[in-house]
Amino acid sequence: MILKLALSDLKWDRLMSVCAVAAMTAVIAPLLLLFSLRYGILSTLEDSLKSNPLNLEIRMLSGYQLDEGFFKELRADPRVGFAVEMTRALSVTANVSAQGRAKSMVETIPTAPGDPLLRLSSIADLTGDHEAVVSQALAEDLGCKAGDELKVAISRTVGGKMQNSVQVFEVKGVLKGALASNYKIYLPLKAVIAMEDWRDGYEPEIFSDGSKPNARRTSFAKVRLYAKDLESVVPLSKKLRAHYSISDKLPEIENVEAIARVLNFIFATVACVSGIGGAAALGGLILSAASRKERAYSMLRITGLSNSGVIAMLVLENLILGGCAFALSCLLCAAGSWVFNAYLGSGLEGGAVVSALRPWHWAAGFLSCELCCALLALLAARFKILSQAPVAALREV
Repeated sequence: MILKLALSDLKWDRLMSVCAVAAMTAVIAPLLLLFSLRYGILSTLEDSLKSNPLNLEIRMLSGYQLDEGFFKELRADPRVGFAVEMTRALSVTANVSAQGRAKSMVETIPTAPGDPLLRLSSIADLTGDHEAVVSQALAEDLGCKAGDELKVAISRTVGGKMQNSVQVFEVKGVLKGALASNYKIYLPLKAVIAMEDWRDGYEPEIFSDGSKPNARRTSFAKVRLYAKDLESVVPLSKKLRAHYSISDKLPEIENVEAIARVLNFIFATVACVSGIGGAAALGGLILSAASRKERAYSMLRITGLSNSGVIAMLVLENLILGGCAFALSCLLCAAGSWVFNAYLGSGLEGGAVVSALRPWHWAAGFLSCELCCALLALLAARFKILSQAPVAALREV
Protein backbone atom coordinates (compact mmCIF):
# COMPACT_ATOMS: atom_id res chain seq x y z
CA MET A 1 0.00 0.00 0.00
CA ILE A 2 2.83 2.42 0.84
CA LEU A 3 4.45 1.82 -2.55
CA LYS A 4 1.14 2.36 -4.31
CA LEU A 5 0.54 5.61 -2.43
CA ALA A 6 4.07 6.82 -3.22
CA LEU A 7 3.74 6.06 -6.95
CA SER A 8 0.31 7.69 -7.10
CA ASP A 9 1.62 10.80 -5.36
CA LEU A 10 4.59 11.09 -7.74
CA LYS A 11 2.30 10.65 -10.73
CA TRP A 12 -0.16 13.26 -9.48
CA ASP A 13 2.62 15.77 -8.78
CA ARG A 14 4.58 14.82 -11.87
CA LEU A 15 5.87 18.33 -12.60
CA MET A 16 7.61 18.61 -9.23
CA SER A 17 8.88 15.06 -9.64
CA VAL A 18 10.49 15.93 -12.96
CA CYS A 19 12.03 19.06 -11.45
CA ALA A 20 13.46 17.06 -8.55
CA VAL A 21 14.96 14.48 -10.93
CA ALA A 22 16.43 17.24 -13.12
CA ALA A 23 17.91 19.04 -10.09
CA MET A 24 19.60 15.86 -8.81
CA THR A 25 20.84 14.93 -12.29
CA ALA A 26 22.46 18.35 -12.66
CA VAL A 27 24.59 17.55 -9.60
CA ILE A 28 25.20 13.80 -9.99
CA ALA A 29 26.09 13.64 -13.71
CA PRO A 30 29.00 16.15 -13.56
CA LEU A 31 30.36 14.45 -10.44
CA LEU A 32 30.28 11.04 -12.12
CA LEU A 33 31.97 12.42 -15.23
CA LEU A 34 34.61 14.24 -13.19
CA PHE A 35 35.38 11.12 -11.17
CA SER A 36 35.52 9.02 -14.34
CA LEU A 37 38.12 11.41 -15.76
CA ARG A 38 40.14 11.33 -12.56
CA TYR A 39 40.04 7.52 -12.39
CA GLY A 40 40.64 7.04 -16.12
CA ILE A 41 43.65 9.37 -16.30
CA LEU A 42 45.29 7.94 -13.19
CA SER A 43 44.59 4.37 -14.26
CA THR A 44 46.15 5.01 -17.66
CA LEU A 45 49.25 6.56 -16.12
CA GLU A 46 49.63 3.82 -13.52
CA ASP A 47 49.02 1.05 -16.06
CA SER A 48 51.61 2.62 -18.34
CA LEU A 49 54.16 2.58 -15.53
CA LYS A 50 53.29 -0.91 -14.35
CA SER A 51 53.20 -2.45 -17.82
CA ASN A 52 56.75 -1.34 -18.61
CA PRO A 53 59.34 -3.26 -16.56
CA LEU A 54 61.92 -0.59 -17.39
CA ASN A 55 60.19 1.63 -14.83
CA LEU A 56 60.95 -1.01 -12.19
CA GLU A 57 64.61 -1.28 -13.12
CA ILE A 58 67.35 -0.11 -10.73
CA ARG A 59 70.75 0.21 -12.36
CA MET A 60 74.21 0.34 -10.80
CA LEU A 61 76.27 3.11 -12.36
CA SER A 62 79.66 1.78 -11.27
CA GLY A 63 81.32 -1.59 -10.92
CA TYR A 64 81.67 -3.23 -7.52
CA GLN A 65 82.79 -6.48 -5.92
CA LEU A 66 79.40 -8.08 -5.26
CA ASP A 67 79.78 -11.46 -3.59
CA GLU A 68 77.38 -14.38 -3.24
CA GLY A 69 76.07 -13.05 0.08
CA PHE A 70 74.94 -9.83 -1.60
CA PHE A 71 72.91 -11.67 -4.21
CA LYS A 72 71.47 -14.09 -1.66
CA GLU A 73 70.28 -11.24 0.54
CA LEU A 74 68.93 -9.34 -2.46
CA ARG A 75 66.89 -12.27 -3.78
CA ALA A 76 65.46 -12.85 -0.30
CA ASP A 77 64.09 -9.30 -0.24
CA PRO A 78 60.31 -9.45 -0.97
CA ARG A 79 60.56 -6.14 -2.82
CA VAL A 80 62.81 -7.66 -5.49
CA GLY A 81 61.09 -9.00 -8.58
CA PHE A 82 64.10 -10.12 -10.59
CA ALA A 83 67.87 -10.10 -10.08
CA VAL A 84 70.72 -11.60 -12.07
CA GLU A 85 74.48 -11.17 -11.88
CA MET A 86 76.32 -8.97 -14.39
CA THR A 87 79.95 -9.00 -15.46
CA ARG A 88 82.23 -6.03 -16.20
CA ALA A 89 80.90 -3.61 -18.80
CA LEU A 90 84.02 -3.87 -21.00
CA SER A 91 83.66 -7.64 -21.34
CA VAL A 92 80.09 -7.81 -22.63
CA THR A 93 80.43 -6.47 -26.16
CA ALA A 94 80.51 -8.82 -29.13
CA ASN A 95 80.32 -8.92 -32.89
CA VAL A 96 77.25 -10.75 -34.14
CA SER A 97 76.10 -11.95 -37.54
CA ALA A 98 73.08 -13.65 -39.07
CA GLN A 99 71.57 -14.09 -42.50
CA GLY A 100 74.80 -12.80 -44.10
CA ARG A 101 74.71 -9.54 -42.19
CA ALA A 102 76.93 -8.45 -39.31
CA LYS A 103 76.92 -5.93 -36.49
CA SER A 104 79.88 -4.99 -34.30
CA MET A 105 80.10 -3.83 -30.68
CA VAL A 106 76.72 -5.27 -29.69
CA GLU A 107 75.94 -5.17 -25.97
CA THR A 108 75.42 -8.56 -24.35
CA ILE A 109 73.10 -8.73 -21.34
CA PRO A 110 72.60 -11.72 -19.03
CA THR A 111 69.14 -13.16 -18.54
CA ALA A 112 67.65 -15.80 -16.26
CA PRO A 113 64.29 -17.46 -15.60
CA GLY A 114 61.64 -14.91 -14.68
CA ASP A 115 63.11 -12.11 -16.77
CA PRO A 116 60.33 -9.45 -16.95
CA LEU A 117 61.43 -8.21 -20.37
CA LEU A 118 61.10 -11.64 -21.89
CA ARG A 119 57.73 -12.21 -20.24
CA LEU A 120 56.30 -8.95 -21.56
CA SER A 121 57.51 -9.90 -25.04
CA SER A 122 55.86 -13.36 -24.66
CA ILE A 123 59.21 -15.13 -24.92
CA ALA A 124 59.85 -18.27 -22.89
CA ASP A 125 62.77 -18.37 -20.48
CA LEU A 126 66.06 -19.50 -22.01
CA THR A 127 66.79 -23.08 -20.95
CA GLY A 128 69.85 -23.88 -23.08
CA ASP A 129 73.33 -22.39 -22.91
CA HIS A 130 73.24 -21.61 -26.64
CA GLU A 131 69.94 -19.76 -26.82
CA ALA A 132 69.56 -16.01 -27.30
CA VAL A 133 67.05 -13.19 -27.50
CA VAL A 134 67.75 -10.14 -29.65
CA SER A 135 66.43 -6.60 -29.55
CA GLN A 136 64.06 -5.48 -32.25
CA ALA A 137 66.56 -3.00 -33.67
CA LEU A 138 69.22 -5.71 -34.01
CA ALA A 139 66.75 -8.21 -35.48
CA GLU A 140 65.71 -5.70 -38.13
CA ASP A 141 69.30 -4.89 -39.08
CA LEU A 142 70.36 -8.54 -39.27
CA GLY A 143 67.09 -9.73 -40.75
CA CYS A 144 66.81 -12.54 -38.22
CA LYS A 145 63.83 -13.98 -36.41
CA ALA A 146 62.99 -16.69 -33.89
CA GLY A 147 64.54 -20.00 -34.92
CA ASP A 148 67.44 -18.48 -36.87
CA GLU A 149 71.11 -19.00 -36.02
CA LEU A 150 73.08 -16.12 -34.53
CA LYS A 151 76.88 -16.13 -34.53
CA VAL A 152 78.53 -14.34 -31.60
CA ALA A 153 82.21 -13.54 -32.00
CA ILE A 154 84.59 -12.20 -29.34
CA SER A 155 88.33 -11.56 -29.39
CA ARG A 156 91.31 -11.32 -27.03
CA THR A 157 95.04 -10.71 -27.20
CA VAL A 158 97.37 -13.41 -25.85
CA GLY A 159 101.14 -13.05 -26.15
CA GLY A 160 100.72 -10.20 -28.59
CA LYS A 161 98.55 -12.29 -30.88
CA MET A 162 94.86 -11.70 -31.60
CA GLN A 163 92.59 -14.67 -30.94
CA ASN A 164 88.93 -15.03 -31.88
CA SER A 165 86.18 -17.30 -30.64
CA VAL A 166 82.82 -17.81 -32.30
CA GLN A 167 79.77 -19.52 -30.87
CA VAL A 168 76.43 -20.18 -32.55
CA PHE A 169 73.23 -19.37 -30.65
CA GLU A 170 69.63 -20.06 -31.57
CA VAL A 171 67.37 -17.00 -31.58
CA LYS A 172 64.41 -17.79 -29.32
CA GLY A 173 62.62 -14.50 -29.76
CA VAL A 174 62.75 -10.78 -30.51
CA LEU A 175 62.33 -8.30 -27.69
CA LYS A 176 59.78 -5.51 -28.16
CA GLY A 177 61.30 -2.28 -29.39
CA ALA A 178 60.08 -0.26 -26.42
CA LEU A 179 61.89 -2.59 -24.00
CA ALA A 180 65.36 -2.52 -25.54
CA SER A 181 66.86 0.39 -27.38
CA ASN A 182 69.86 0.08 -29.71
CA TYR A 183 71.52 -3.24 -30.47
CA LYS A 184 71.42 -5.81 -27.68
CA ILE A 185 71.44 -9.57 -27.27
CA TYR A 186 70.30 -11.42 -24.17
CA LEU A 187 72.20 -14.59 -23.32
CA PRO A 188 72.09 -17.05 -20.41
CA LEU A 189 74.24 -15.93 -17.48
CA LYS A 190 76.60 -18.88 -18.03
CA ALA A 191 77.36 -17.69 -21.58
CA VAL A 192 78.01 -14.10 -20.45
CA ILE A 193 80.36 -15.32 -17.69
CA ALA A 194 82.17 -17.46 -20.25
CA MET A 195 82.70 -14.37 -22.43
CA GLU A 196 84.41 -12.55 -19.57
CA ASP A 197 86.44 -15.58 -18.48
CA TRP A 198 87.68 -16.23 -22.03
CA ARG A 199 88.78 -12.62 -22.37
CA ASP A 200 90.59 -12.93 -19.02
CA GLY A 201 92.66 -15.83 -20.36
CA TYR A 202 90.63 -18.81 -19.21
CA GLU A 203 89.21 -21.61 -21.35
CA PRO A 204 85.53 -22.02 -20.37
CA GLU A 205 83.15 -24.60 -21.84
CA ILE A 206 81.40 -21.95 -23.90
CA PHE A 207 83.65 -20.02 -26.33
CA SER A 208 86.40 -22.62 -25.68
CA ASP A 209 87.01 -26.27 -24.81
CA GLY A 210 86.60 -26.09 -21.00
CA SER A 211 90.23 -27.02 -20.37
CA LYS A 212 90.88 -24.10 -18.03
CA PRO A 213 87.73 -22.90 -16.26
CA ASN A 214 87.76 -19.95 -13.87
CA ALA A 215 87.45 -21.61 -10.46
CA ARG A 216 88.36 -18.46 -8.56
CA ARG A 217 85.32 -16.37 -9.39
CA THR A 218 83.75 -15.15 -6.16
CA SER A 219 82.11 -11.87 -7.16
CA PHE A 220 80.42 -9.93 -9.94
CA ALA A 221 80.64 -6.29 -10.96
CA LYS A 222 76.95 -5.38 -11.06
CA VAL A 223 73.42 -6.68 -10.76
CA ARG A 224 70.57 -6.45 -13.24
CA LEU A 225 67.71 -5.64 -10.90
CA TYR A 226 63.96 -5.05 -11.15
CA ALA A 227 61.65 -4.20 -8.26
CA LYS A 228 58.57 -6.34 -7.69
CA ASP A 229 56.14 -3.44 -8.24
CA LEU A 230 56.01 0.35 -8.29
CA GLU A 231 55.52 0.56 -4.54
CA SER A 232 58.76 -1.35 -4.01
CA VAL A 233 60.94 0.92 -6.14
CA VAL A 234 61.31 3.71 -3.58
CA PRO A 235 62.29 1.61 -0.53
CA LEU A 236 64.52 -0.67 -2.60
CA SER A 237 66.28 2.31 -4.18
CA LYS A 238 66.85 3.93 -0.79
CA LYS A 239 68.32 0.69 0.55
CA LEU A 240 70.80 0.36 -2.32
CA ARG A 241 71.59 4.06 -2.63
CA ALA A 242 73.00 4.03 0.88
CA HIS A 243 75.91 1.88 -0.35
CA TYR A 244 76.00 2.09 -4.15
CA SER A 245 75.69 4.57 -6.98
CA ILE A 246 72.42 3.76 -8.74
CA SER A 247 69.84 5.19 -11.12
CA ASP A 248 66.12 4.52 -11.21
CA LYS A 249 62.79 5.81 -12.47
CA LEU A 250 61.78 7.60 -9.28
CA PRO A 251 61.16 10.96 -11.06
CA GLU A 252 58.58 9.38 -13.37
CA ILE A 253 56.88 7.58 -10.48
CA GLU A 254 56.86 10.73 -8.35
CA ASN A 255 55.34 12.67 -11.24
CA VAL A 256 52.42 10.24 -11.39
CA GLU A 257 51.98 10.45 -7.62
CA ALA A 258 51.99 14.25 -7.83
CA ILE A 259 49.35 14.17 -10.57
CA ALA A 260 47.29 11.80 -8.43
CA ARG A 261 47.45 14.19 -5.46
CA VAL A 262 46.39 17.15 -7.61
CA LEU A 263 43.51 15.29 -9.23
CA ASN A 264 42.35 13.91 -5.89
CA PHE A 265 42.38 17.41 -4.38
CA ILE A 266 40.49 18.89 -7.32
CA PHE A 267 37.90 16.13 -7.27
CA ALA A 268 37.47 16.31 -3.49
CA THR A 269 37.00 20.09 -3.59
CA VAL A 270 34.52 20.04 -6.47
CA ALA A 271 32.70 17.05 -4.99
CA CYS A 272 32.33 18.74 -1.61
CA VAL A 273 31.09 22.03 -3.06
CA SER A 274 28.74 20.33 -5.53
CA GLY A 275 27.57 17.80 -2.96
CA ILE A 276 26.76 20.43 -0.36
CA GLY A 277 25.04 22.62 -2.94
CA GLY A 278 23.15 19.69 -4.40
CA ALA A 279 22.06 18.43 -0.98
CA ALA A 280 20.85 21.92 -0.06
CA ALA A 281 18.90 22.22 -3.31
CA LEU A 282 17.44 18.74 -2.94
CA GLY A 283 16.59 19.40 0.69
CA GLY A 284 14.80 22.57 -0.35
CA LEU A 285 12.78 20.71 -2.96
CA ILE A 286 11.84 17.96 -0.50
CA LEU A 287 10.92 20.49 2.19
CA SER A 288 8.90 22.55 -0.30
CA ALA A 289 7.03 19.46 -1.49
CA ALA A 290 6.39 18.37 2.10
CA SER A 291 5.03 21.83 2.97
CA ARG A 292 2.63 21.79 0.04
CA LYS A 293 1.42 18.30 0.95
CA GLU A 294 1.32 18.87 4.70
CA ARG A 295 -2.47 18.78 4.87
CA ALA A 296 -2.57 15.66 2.69
CA TYR A 297 -0.12 13.87 4.99
CA SER A 298 -2.10 14.99 8.01
CA MET A 299 -5.30 13.62 6.49
CA LEU A 300 -3.56 10.30 5.84
CA ARG A 301 -2.52 10.17 9.48
CA ILE A 302 -6.08 10.94 10.60
CA THR A 303 -7.50 8.24 8.33
CA GLY A 304 -5.26 5.62 9.92
CA LEU A 305 -1.83 5.80 8.34
CA SER A 306 0.78 5.58 11.08
CA ASN A 307 3.65 7.98 11.52
CA SER A 308 6.06 5.32 10.34
CA GLY A 309 3.88 4.80 7.27
CA VAL A 310 4.06 8.50 6.43
CA ILE A 311 7.83 8.46 6.86
CA ALA A 312 8.12 5.34 4.72
CA MET A 313 5.99 6.93 2.01
CA LEU A 314 8.09 10.11 1.91
CA VAL A 315 11.36 8.18 1.96
CA LEU A 316 10.18 5.78 -0.74
CA GLU A 317 9.15 8.67 -2.99
CA ASN A 318 12.58 10.24 -2.72
CA LEU A 319 14.33 6.93 -3.22
CA ILE A 320 12.43 6.49 -6.47
CA LEU A 321 13.31 10.04 -7.56
CA GLY A 322 16.94 9.48 -6.61
CA GLY A 323 17.07 6.23 -8.55
CA CYS A 324 15.63 7.89 -11.65
CA ALA A 325 18.07 10.78 -11.34
CA PHE A 326 21.03 8.43 -10.96
CA ALA A 327 19.95 6.34 -13.95
CA LEU A 328 19.70 9.47 -16.09
CA SER A 329 23.07 10.65 -14.76
CA CYS A 330 24.64 7.32 -15.73
CA LEU A 331 23.41 7.72 -19.29
CA LEU A 332 24.76 11.26 -19.50
CA CYS A 333 28.07 10.21 -17.94
CA ALA A 334 28.41 7.29 -20.35
CA ALA A 335 27.81 9.64 -23.27
CA GLY A 336 30.33 12.14 -21.93
CA SER A 337 32.91 9.39 -21.36
CA TRP A 338 32.47 8.16 -24.91
CA VAL A 339 33.08 11.67 -26.23
CA PHE A 340 36.21 12.13 -24.08
CA ASN A 341 37.64 8.73 -25.02
CA ALA A 342 36.87 9.20 -28.71
CA TYR A 343 38.40 12.68 -28.84
CA LEU A 344 41.29 12.43 -26.36
CA GLY A 345 41.98 8.69 -26.30
CA SER A 346 42.73 8.39 -30.01
CA GLY A 347 46.31 9.54 -29.44
CA LEU A 348 47.01 7.05 -26.63
CA GLU A 349 48.67 3.69 -27.16
CA GLY A 350 47.17 0.32 -26.43
CA GLY A 351 43.56 1.45 -26.41
CA ALA A 352 44.03 3.50 -23.22
CA VAL A 353 41.11 5.59 -22.03
CA VAL A 354 40.89 8.93 -20.25
CA SER A 355 37.43 8.41 -18.78
CA ALA A 356 36.35 5.17 -17.14
CA LEU A 357 34.39 3.82 -14.18
CA ARG A 358 34.26 0.33 -12.73
CA PRO A 359 31.07 -1.46 -11.62
CA TRP A 360 31.84 -0.82 -7.97
CA HIS A 361 32.10 2.91 -8.71
CA TRP A 362 28.56 2.90 -10.12
CA ALA A 363 27.34 0.88 -7.13
CA ALA A 364 28.99 3.24 -4.64
CA GLY A 365 27.53 6.27 -6.43
CA PHE A 366 24.05 4.77 -6.44
CA LEU A 367 24.17 3.90 -2.74
CA SER A 368 25.45 7.38 -1.88
CA CYS A 369 22.68 8.99 -3.89
CA GLU A 370 19.97 6.86 -2.28
CA LEU A 371 21.39 7.38 1.19
CA CYS A 372 21.39 11.15 0.73
CA CYS A 373 17.79 11.11 -0.54
CA ALA A 374 16.62 8.91 2.33
CA LEU A 375 18.35 11.06 4.97
CA LEU A 376 16.90 14.31 3.63
CA ALA A 377 13.43 12.74 3.43
CA LEU A 378 13.71 11.56 7.05
CA LEU A 379 14.70 15.04 8.19
CA ALA A 380 11.80 16.61 6.29
CA ALA A 381 9.35 14.07 7.70
CA ARG A 382 10.61 14.48 11.26
CA PHE A 383 10.83 18.26 11.48
CA LYS A 384 8.09 19.36 9.09
CA ILE A 385 5.32 16.76 8.82
CA LEU A 386 5.41 14.93 12.14
CA SER A 387 6.07 18.11 14.11
CA GLN A 388 2.41 19.09 13.62
CA ALA A 389 -0.53 17.26 15.16
CA PRO A 390 -2.84 15.57 12.62
CA VAL A 391 -5.88 17.47 13.89
CA ALA A 392 -4.29 20.71 12.70
CA ALA A 393 -5.22 19.71 9.18
CA LEU A 394 -8.92 19.74 10.12
CA ARG A 395 -8.79 23.42 11.05
CA GLU A 396 -7.42 24.29 7.62
CA VAL A 397 -10.07 22.37 5.66
